[in-house]
Amino acid sequence: MKIVYTNGMMKDIYETAYELKDLLSQDERIKRLNELEQKMNSDNEVIALAYQKDIAVSNYSDILNHFSEDSEEVKKAQRELYERKLALDTHPLVRQYLNAYKEVRDLSIQMNALLFDGLNLKLKEHK
Repeated sequence: MKIVYTNGMMKDIYETAYELKDLLSQDERIKRLNELEQKMNSDNEVIALAYQKDIAVSNYSDILNHFSEDSEEVKKAQRELYERKLALDTHPLVRQYLNAYKEVRDLSIQMNALLFDGLNLKLKEHK
């Protein structure tokens, strides 16, 4: 972990965190993710697919409450849920968003490793 000094004193951690936040807001991967999220949330086709998937989730949950897991009713509802989720996940705009999300997730994993892997935090045990 790199410690940043200014005029011989360690920078305030909050100031450093805000600087990191500003740098991240300028990162092209994060900008792209935010842009795609806005597009996705305003796309009528994606909204309809997400709604259909939500209905299928609710239906599957309801059916599980009334039938055994190996029943035909549950299998049918499970298949419907799979198809609705697949339709949503394979929409081109959603695919773009998920790919952008993976890039940002990878960035987050790298940042966590840089910031926290070297720390040895011992939490006080409560009895």
